[in-house]
Amino acid sequence: MHKDITKFLSNMPKEYKKAFKYLYNKITHKNYGTYIAYEKMPSKNEFKDLYNRKVVLRYGKNTFIDPEVIIDSPESIRIGANCIIRKGVVLRPEGGEIVIGDNCVINHYCVFHGKGGIYIGDWVIIGPHCGFYAQNHAYESFSLPITKQENTGKGIILMGDNWVGGHSVICDDVTMGKGAVVGANSTVTKSVPMASIAVGSPAKVIKKRYLGQWDFQKAERAASEGMTMEIQQHVIKRGQLLRDLINPEDYILDAGCGEGIITSIIAEKNPHVIGCDYSIEAVNIAKNQYPCIEFIYSNSTNLRFNSGTFTKVILSDVAEHLLPRQFIKTLKEMRRVLKKDGMLILSTPLTGNKKNTSTYAHIYEYSKDEMESILMKIFSKVKLIDNDFGIFIAQNDA
Repeated sequence: MHKDITKFLSNMPKEYKKAFKYLYNKITHKNYGTYIAYEKMPSKNEFKDLYNRKVVLRYGKNTFIDPEVIIDSPESIRIGANCIIRKGVVLRPEGGEIVIGDNCVINHYCVFHGKGGIYIGDWVIIGPHCGFYAQNHAYESFSLPITKQENTGKGIILMGDNWVGGHSVICDDVTMGKGAVVGANSTVTKSVPMASIAVGSPAKVIKKRYLGQWDFQKAERAASEGMTMEIQQHVIKRGQLLRDLINPEDYILDAGCGEGIITSIIAEKNPHVIGCDYSIEAVNIAKNQYPCIEFIYSNSTNLRFNSGTFTKVILSDVAEHLLPRQFIKTLKEMRRVLKKDGMLILSTPLTGNKKNTSTYAHIYEYSKDEMESILMKIFSKVKLIDNDFGIFIAQNDA
């Protein structure tokens, strides 16, 4: 900073110095190599809730939150580093939680109702006047006002690198895959797969962000067409190893089934298998490819099955595509839909890379120890049975 400015600051009241430095650096954009040397003006920790009471919120380094953001239940809100949250935003967990990753921008007057949980990954942009409503009111009864009827929430998940256009509404039980985009003025009622663009009310996928042949670096799932022979053989081998863990009497769920390749390999040994996926496109491809197998649309965090339905649940190379909190919720759902002595069969690449993932499509890659530790929090017995394919089995005592 110029010496005359420094002298000027020395006579300035302390409460104005930070604001002046912020504006000065933002205007001048002083460059030192590749680093732009201005800090975001640090927010105070003190905000107001919906009843105008003072509350304190802790958040990540270099995050700016406008003083006029409304913070309700700050103990249920987590905000990462290098975020910007503009004036008029309302963060209201309502008994759930709101978790925002790093490097996110939430523009003016967005509203977040998080009863079922709202989980936002890194590098997300949300345009102004958007609504995220992870809850729904029952309305069937005429003996009670709707506002008095049951209010439930399933959750909303944005996996990262997402862009939500202004004035859009994201409804409960919606997942936006990594890199997915929603156009302005859209109402999103169904999940949007990775790197897809959805628009309209209700929103529908109109195109993908990438074109051309199947690309391992960009693709979210194994495909029936376009994969290299090497990857195709790897997928088939994984499916065969998983199939060896199935018994003829099992009733099986293949969660995150994609286009049904693994599901079809399992069905060769046991036809009592159902596949589910959050991508409607993938489910429709699977139905066309394997008409004798049942496939349904379902998010892994809110499976559309009764408790205690399955003897085996397969989660094949899905964990690395999920946010860590999303993965925990998924495991709890697996446990719910399994019978008491049922078994989870999980595979995932054990690179230990964490956020420094092998491909764009991955969000977090676990080590062997990390995965064992997480599984042991949900299940009482865990065993790694194949290190090359990262295959674990986990179950609870009967």
